[in-house]
Amino acid sequence: MEWSRIQVEMPDSGSETDAYLEIGNSGLDATAEQIHGEFIGSVPHLEEAMQGHESVMSDLSNSIEASKTMSRDFQPVGEILSELGGAMSGREISIPLPTSVPEDLVVESINQEEGALVRLIAPERFGGIIRHFSLSEGDSIAGARWSSGRLVLELN
Repeated sequence: MEWSRIQVEMPDSGSETDAYLEIGNSGLDATAEQIHGEFIGSVPHLEEAMQGHESVMSDLSNSIEASKTMSRDFQPVGEILSELGGAMSGREISIPLPTSVPEDLVVESINQEEGALVRLIAPERFGGIIRHFSLSEGDSIAGARWSSGRLVLELN
C-alpha cells in the first residue's frame, strides 16, 4: 500500500496578502531611495526580528529531540489532538497549526485493516512539525481544508 496525498483546500486570500505585506502608499512612483528611507526609518522592526530569531532558535534547540521521537511513532488521534490543542467535532478534526506557509501543508493517508494512518507535515521557515497518527477503526479522511489558522480534516 502507498500513501495517498490529500489536497488541502485554501481560502482565496488575495486581499489578505496586500494587508499582510503592508504595501505603502507611495505606489509605483516611489524610488528605491524613498522606500529604503521608510524601511530604515522604522528601526524597531530590526530589534523585533533579532528577538524573534533568538526565540525561534531557543525553541528549536529545546524541542528538536522530542519532535524527532514523536514524528517517528504513530499516536492515536486523541493524543495528537491533546498535544497540538486540536478538537474533534462530529466528523471533523480541527488542528491549530502555527505555520506561515499553509499552502505547503502535506496531509497523506494510508488505509489499513486496523484503520487509516495519517501523516501530517507542516513546514516552517526554521523547522515545522511532522506527526503520524492513527484514526479510529473504520474512519478515513474524506477531505481537508485550511481555515483561520486551523487544518480541518473531514472524516468518512
